[in-house]
Amino acid sequence: MTGTAAMRYKEIIGLARGAEENLRTWELARADELERVLADAHEAVAAAKEREAQTIERVNRWWRMADDNVSRLSWLEVGLPPEPSPSARGAYLDRYLEEVRAAYQDLVQAILKLSWRAR
Repeated sequence: MTGTAAMRYKEIIGLARGAEENLRTWELARADELERVLADAHEAVAAAKEREAQTIERVNRWWRMADDNVSRLSWLEVGLPPEPSPSARGAYLDRYLEEVRAAYQDLVQAILKLSWRAR
């Protein structure tokens, strides 16, 4: 019985070591995966910050151009510059920018029509 118990003990120890090695391998693979996910997230955040900065610069440029156009109309005052909307969705950024561009073009056309009539 002693030999059988020793063999069983060795078998259990072997299984435990195998399980330990399997767990270690899984943990290392999971750590590598999480590092990749984290690196991708950092890249996505950096790209989003860059796009945000470009968008702010673009919208501010349109605002300055709109202000310049409206400043020719003595009876109209420009309000405060636009601020980011907390309810805006990043996925719709291109659509928002297109709406701003179209609104700016409409403003320019309206001012041109007013300027023509004022002559």
